[in-house]
Amino acid sequence: MPKDFNPILIKMYVFKKHTMLMIRSGQGIFQVDFKNYEFNAGQSIFLSPGQYFQLLSGSYSMLQYEFEEKDVRHIENSRFLFKHLVSIGHIDAMQTEELYNSQLRNIDVCETNAPFLSKAIESWLQLNPFNTTGHDTNLLFDLKEIIDENYMESVSVAEVSKKLDKKPYHVDTLIKEKLDHTLHHLTAEKILLEVKRKIVFTELSTKEIAYTTGFREPGYFNRFFKKLTGVTPLEFRKNYEFDDRDTFIKELLQLIDTHYKEEHFAEFYSGKLAITTKTLSKKISQKLATTFTHLLSEKLLLESKLLLQQKMPVNVIAFNLGFKEPNHFSAFFKNLTGKTPTQFLADL
Repeated sequence: MPKDFNPILIKMYVFKKHTMLMIRSGQGIFQVDFKNYEFNAGQSIFLSPGQYFQLLSGSYSMLQYEFEEKDVRHIENSRFLFKHLVSIGHIDAMQTEELYNSQLRNIDVCETNAPFLSKAIESWLQLNPFNTTGHDTNLLFDLKEIIDENYMESVSVAEVSKKLDKKPYHVDTLIKEKLDHTLHHLTAEKILLEVKRKIVFTELSTKEIAYTTGFREPGYFNRFFKKLTGVTPLEFRKNYEFDDRDTFIKELLQLIDTHYKEEHFAEFYSGKLAITTKTLSKKISQKLATTFTHLLSEKLLLESKLLLQQKMPVNVIAFNLGFKEPNHFSAFFKNLTGKTPTQFLADL
């Protein structure tokens, strides 16, 4: 049966099985494989063994479903959900009434999760996130598997095309048009991901990590990593040591929770933490891969939605959240949601 999953801020959850997390309620920013995402109630995300989930802001109430390896391996197209191409695998369960009402709520995945997983794949195909034909979708995921298996080598478009039995022009065009990337970029992203995983989840030295991810020279490895991340491998490792000795994130989030209504500028929070605004921005970027503005905006947005659901007048909400004018609040809300507060209320 599914389990309740209510993630704690900053805590890193690493999953041992193929997992689906269905969002029942809440809103916020979370991180998977060092990328930040925002999803809403009714949506579900899919994680492979060894991937982690980390809540950076807001709060979520979720259901956690686990799938056995044999089911994932034997069901056609399960890779669409679990083998993340350029983004995390996800579906909008609310778009598939049968999936949401019958499957997600009632199925006992301990007995059999194969039918459930098949329904989730159908939902993903309906979403068609890459706007492709079935043939080209499979080509893109074949490409992903080739990169995953050969990322330590310098694989050219010609070599990939030969493996796919397609002309180089077709493969190159498909990557650019559907993924808005190049083969070189996708390969570099895969290398960077594997490097980050080894830095954070192992105790290997930077030299050992360099050699085990295909770099012949540790110096080049360090330059490659810093060029793409802005920090050295050792600095990156330190930034992900979220233990009791590093209180920066906890203190910052507590300050935002306490003062978000009346203090909307970074200078106030950097002063409270006794650091410069530049240092505050740098530490948030390094430790949370986001910005102060994004953190504060997400907090304000979450609270404004809760107040709107309580039928509080827009002008009162604006005043309570520290906006000088109701129209400033409305513009803020529409910029983040695409809807005015009144439109949001009408859709509830």
